[in-house]
Amino acid sequence: MNKLEDLIDINKQKGLPRVYRFNQFMRWFTLTFGVLAIAYSFWLIFTKIGVDSSKFYKFVPFAIMFLAANSVFKNLLTLNSILFTKEKIAFRYLARKSIKIYWNALKRMELNDAKRKMIRLKYSDNDKEKVFEFTINFPNMLEIVNSIAEMCPDILFDEFIEKVIISDKEKLRNRKNT
Repeated sequence: MNKLEDLIDINKQKGLPRVYRFNQFMRWFTLTFGVLAIAYSFWLIFTKIGVDSSKFYKFVPFAIMFLAANSVFKNLLTLNSILFTKEKIAFRYLARKSIKIYWNALKRMELNDAKRKMIRLKYSDNDKEKVFEFTINFPNMLEIVNSIAEMCPDILFDEFIEKVIISDKEKLRNRKNT
């Protein structure tokens, strides 16, 4: 099977519910390493640093603590997994509330071409227009985008996303070739 065949009718092929997530080993290893680095920095500050220590040795534990805390917070507050069900899509985090968007509420999917490239989903929630963005470096992004398009046939796309999505013409052409 080629990659195009893998993306056609992906929800039927892979089934629902389905979860996409970052590598959990790396996520938990990074969190554990960061917390240990923060603990080590505190230990250094309270046991090894004295009045007669050089400024460099006084500064290093704080730099380690800052970098480790930054890593811990990034891993806790960034998107951890995406859950597809028949009713909705859920964007789940480790230390933030999950975002749930029902398929019939999705209105538009587009690329936010800023410094960090993001997929922007526009949807309505209680008659309010809302926007949710997630990074395109998430694993299996082509599958995710095509799954959203398959679950929401009436969703609008921008020019870039329209080129990424498997169109009906491509689906028909692929079925004729097989």
